[in-house]
Amino acid sequence: MAAMMADGVIDTVIGPARVLHQLALGVQCLDAITGNPVAGRIRVGSEVAAAHRRNHSQTAWPCSDLEGSAMGRFRLRYGPLIPPSFVLRFDDPDRRYAPRRFSVLLWPLVAVTAGAAGPYIPAASRLLRVWLWPGSAYAFPRGSTVIRGRVAHNALPTRWARVAATGPTGVIAGRAHADERGEFLLVVSNPDQNPLQDSVDLDLVATALPSTGTVDDRDRCSDLVIEDVPRSSVPPLSQDLDNAVLRGVSPPPGFVPSLQPVQHKIPIGTELVLHDDVPFNP
Repeated sequence: MAAMMADGVIDTVIGPARVLHQLALGVQCLDAITGNPVAGRIRVGSEVAAAHRRNHSQTAWPCSDLEGSAMGRFRLRYGPLIPPSFVLRFDDPDRRYAPRRFSVLLWPLVAVTAGAAGPYIPAASRLLRVWLWPGSAYAFPRGSTVIRGRVAHNALPTRWARVAATGPTGVIAGRAHADERGEFLLVVSNPDQNPLQDSVDLDLVATALPSTGTVDDRDRCSDLVIEDVPRSSVPPLSQDLDNAVLRGVSPPPGFVPSLQPVQHKIPIGTELVLHDDVPFNP
């Protein structure tokens, strides 16, 4: 294995070689239901600063795309135009996964190329793992227990709400991330029954921001909450790469729960489409 020396030079079997393209950030997208790498047309990009968006060609995607390197993997290389911190956006044009946004702080290039002057920052400390939740077009296996619905307040969709389903003993039976239309698809992964029956009573509780911010009609994710991701340790701790924020199971900043859950009888092994909205009444 090549060893890192000073000033971005590695020691190889044929002698020292300068690394021209240093990894600033590696990204891995995982399916929140299966835990497998996400496949398909996922887009990951660093958002362009608001002051420069007027000159950006894609108002619906005001981002600079990261390079795709493999299934569910992306990378960002250091360069003169790469800011030290930015908002990283995840989206799926096919709506199989709900979008997410994170604030990211990069390790400075001088730290990554440090030799004798300091510890080398391993690639694992420059890795961001993100779990993405099903969108309205998510392809779930036959026999899955699925709830499809909409979160609303006063008959208006609650943008970017999150929904938790609680079983008879208080165990979380499933979670979902809603989109800008308030629509969600919740896969019941733990019906909280033993033995399993043909249906289960679940309480659905929505959490969201108590009020809607300014929405850019050209950019559907303009008001999507930004979740903070601290920079990983050196070497990274287990909680740096896998925690409740990255998994999308902890409430984002400012989110509050609806005061009253709504109960539904959910048939096991099939999809239930809710005809009534899941209320969000903070």
